[in-house]
Amino acid sequence: MANLDLEDFLILKEIYRTRSITASVEQIGLSQPSISIRLNHLRRHFGDALFVRTAEGMMPTPLLEKLLPRIDVASELLSPPGTGTADFDPASSSRTFRISLAHVAQMTLFPELLTLLEKQAPNVRTESMELDRETGSLLESGQVDVAIGFAIELNRGFYQQRLITEHYVCIARHDHPRIRASLSKEQFLAESYVETMAPATGHSLLNKALEERGIERTIKVRVSSLLGMEKIVASTELVAIVPSRLGRTLAQGGMIKLLKIPVPIPSYEVRQYWHERYHQEPGNRWLRQFIFDAFLDMPMP
Repeated sequence: MANLDLEDFLILKEIYRTRSITASVEQIGLSQPSISIRLNHLRRHFGDALFVRTAEGMMPTPLLEKLLPRIDVASELLSPPGTGTADFDPASSSRTFRISLAHVAQMTLFPELLTLLEKQAPNVRTESMELDRETGSLLESGQVDVAIGFAIELNRGFYQQRLITEHYVCIARHDHPRIRASLSKEQFLAESYVETMAPATGHSLLNKALEERGIERTIKVRVSSLLGMEKIVASTELVAIVPSRLGRTLAQGGMIKLLKIPVPIPSYEVRQYWHERYHQEPGNRWLRQFIFDAFLDMPMP
């Protein structure tokens, strides 16, 4: 096997991304035995195992890790001019996309995304993952395709694109004994709060913004997720500050009410992120454009 072609590079990149020969079948378009045969040829060509089986799947050898950046360059050079989203057919693809989402995005945007995908890409499968400190490395390795939310740590090596601008509101139980239809500044400062601990997301900027304005709240409960916020607020006298889209979603159950925050708090941008390694990958490009078209400046429900 003196010469390599684009398909050989695709095999190496896809096994690296999926950590599995079986899982790479879908994207490569060859049978599992055919991929195994090509991989064995590649091993002989490079004089290296390239991948070894571990408890975490097919992991690359140091040589392959060193070769991967060059393989990316070679793949781009060998790709036909104009290669792009046209190489990904959403109507027929059964690819699995993995999307990392902030809690708010998972509760407010993800259901809408699934509805739209069902119409345009009915065979595509999706897996949602939490947006956290590991998201960057997962995007870089290809284990996650796109992240949605506000990630303060995704900078060098990542692309980002604004989708919507979000602001905060207060929520309280519908029959709160002290809070009626509006919230005064005195009440805002006097009430006890339930707060979400989300250090890698935009919610982590909330306390900083309040501190810069000299505003101190009484935090009585801290939770790691927004997913149970509705029941906590509805069953106690605690109040919470949440993004407005989430607040409106929670208020639909009739157990809590939305309140304007009586002090100035800056808004923030919800963005989508992807790693530069997959900037030109057809499926990733299609997914990013699909998300952008679906959510750019989406009006409040």
